[in-house]
Amino acid sequence: MNKLLIHRKILMVSGVVILLFALLLSGCQAEEPVQPEISLEDLSPIKQGYVQQGLIELIPDDLSAPVLPAEPTQADLGAEPYYQICMACHGNWGQGLTDEWREDGFGEDMNCWQSKCHAPNHPPQGFEFPRIVPPLLGKGALSGIANAQQFYQVIYETMPWWNPGSLSKEDAINITAYLMRARGELPEGIVLTEANMSAFSLHVEAPHVVDDKPGGLILIFGLSVAMLGYLWTKVAPGDKEDT
Repeated sequence: MNKLLIHRKILMVSGVVILLFALLLSGCQAEEPVQPEISLEDLSPIKQGYVQQGLIELIPDDLSAPVLPAEPTQADLGAEPYYQICMACHGNWGQGLTDEWREDGFGEDMNCWQSKCHAPNHPPQGFEFPRIVPPLLGKGALSGIANAQQFYQVIYETMPWWNPGSLSKEDAINITAYLMRARGELPEGIVLTEANMSAFSLHVEAPHVVDDKPGGLILIFGLSVAMLGYLWTKVAPGDKEDT
C-alpha cells in the first residue's frame, strides 16, 4: 500500500482520537464558582465585614425592586418574593435583623418594637416583630439545615414570621433556589423539585462549568487535524502507489 496513504490515514485517526478526547474534556471539566469582583473601598466598613464573612448583596442599597431577565431561571424567580416578603426581616444582604439593616431599611421607623407598632401591644392588624433574625448567608449561616429539602420545609411551613404557611409551594421552592444560588450551593442549570431537593446539600459549594475550557481549544485542534487527515487521504490523480 502507498506509504504516504498510510501516513495520511494515521493522521486522520489521530485527529478523531483528539476530537473525542476534547469532547469528553469539555463535557466534564468543572471549576470553583467565580465570585464577582467587589471594590471594598466603595463599601461601608460594615458592608466590608459582610463581604469578608461571605455575604453578597441580594438587593441594592437603594432597595430597588429586582428586575427579571427575559428568560428567568427558578432562582431568578425567587428574587421577587424575597424582596416583597423576606427582606424586611432578613435584610438586603441576607444579614438578618442587624442594627445596620434596621437603620438602612426602615429609617426613622427602625425601632420596630416601640409601643403600638410591632411590640406585644400591637394593633389587631399588626404583629410582634422578632428580636433576633439570624443571617441566611455567610460563614456558619443555616448550620442546622442539611439540604434543600429541609430548607424548603422551613420556608414553606414557618415563613413568613407574621403569617406562617402562607407562601405557595412555588414561591417557597423559588426562594430556596434563590438563596442556595446566592450561597453558592445550587449547581448551574438545576431546577429544584419536591422529588430531588434532598439530593442537594447546603454547606457544600456547587461545581461550576467553566465557559472557556482547554477542551474547547483541543476540540478545535482535533477537528482541524481530522479534516486535514481526511483531505490528505484523497489521493490526487498524479499520485503513484509504492508496491
